[in-house]
Amino acid sequence: MNLLLKYKDKIVSFGLLPTIITLIGIHIFPTTTMLGIGLGISLAGVLYDVLRLKGLNFFLLQGTIGIGTCFLLRLFTGYEYIPHNSLTPTLEFMLLVCAFIHVTAPELYRNFLRKFHLNFTFSYLLEAKLIVVLSSIHLIVLFALQHELIPFSPEHNFGIIYLIPTLIYLLCLLINIVGIQIAATQSPQEPHIIRIIPICNGKVYLTPHTAQPSIWDAPIQSLFEGPLRKSQQHAKHLLKQQPFCKKAKGPHKKIHPRLILSYRTQGSLPAFIQLYILPVSQENEFPFSGGQFFTCEDIKKSPTCFSQELMIECERLQLVAQVWKEFE
Repeated sequence: MNLLLKYKDKIVSFGLLPTIITLIGIHIFPTTTMLGIGLGISLAGVLYDVLRLKGLNFFLLQGTIGIGTCFLLRLFTGYEYIPHNSLTPTLEFMLLVCAFIHVTAPELYRNFLRKFHLNFTFSYLLEAKLIVVLSSIHLIVLFALQHELIPFSPEHNFGIIYLIPTLIYLLCLLINIVGIQIAATQSPQEPHIIRIIPICNGKVYLTPHTAQPSIWDAPIQSLFEGPLRKSQQHAKHLLKQQPFCKKAKGPHKKIHPRLILSYRTQGSLPAFIQLYILPVSQENEFPFSGGQFFTCEDIKKSPTCFSQELMIECERLQLVAQVWKEFE
C-alpha cells in the first residue's frame, strides 16, 4: 500500500483498477446495475485525471469505452447482443479491441491528447501488448471449447470464464508496479529544485549566493521531493515562509509565483530545475540581506558575477521582464 501511495503519480496501470473491480463485480452480480457502477468508477477516474492531473490514463479510457459499450447494449437491447453468461467474455473482447487499436496505431491516442491539450507522460504499450496476447489466447480457447459444446462444471466455468480475464489485468498491474519499484532502486532520481526570482520594473531581484558571497543568485530556492503537479503549491509555501510575505497586507497577499521555465542541468550533478518569478509593483518590498535589483543586460555584461543557473535563465527572464506588468 505504501508503494502505491508513493508512486501513485507514476503507475501507468493504475487505470486498470476500475476494469478489475468491474470484472470481479459482474461475476458476483452479473447485472446491468453492476456494469453501471463500473462505468461510474471509470468516469470518475477519467474526470479526476483530466481535471486534476491534466492527462488521460489510457486504461481508464479503455475501461470507460469497454464497460460503457457493454452497459449501453445491455441497457437498451437486454440479452439480444449479450446473451446470458457471456457478459465477461464480451467485456474482455471490447477491452481487447481497444488495446489492439492502441498497439497498432498508438498515434491515435497521442493525437487525441494533443487535440484536447492533455499531457502525454507515460507509455502504455507494454501492458497493452500483454492484454492483446493473453486475451486473444483466452478468447480463442474459450470459443473453441464452446464450439465443441464441452460442458463446464461450476468450478471450470468460474475459472475459464471469470477468473482468467481478471488475472490478466491483475498481472498487468503487478508487472507495472514491480517495474516501477526496480527502476526506483536502480535509477537514482535527479533532484528537483525550485527557484523563485522577484521581478519589478523590468529588473530581477537577486541576493549573494550562500556558499559563494561574490556570486549573485535567486533569493529563494529549495529542493522539492513531491510530484511535479504539486511544485507550484510548494513554491507558494516557500513564499509564505518569507518575512515580507508574512508582513504584507492588502493586494500583496494575493501575489503568486508564476512558472516561466523548466530545464535540466548537465554535468556531475544533473538536476531538474523550475524557475518561478514573483511579479511585484514596488522595488522596496524585499528585505533580503544584501539583495538588489539587476537588469538582464547587467547579468550578460558580467557573467562571472552570477550563477550558472542564472545565465541559463537570463534569456527567458529578459523576455518576461519586458512584459512583467502582465504577470501582476
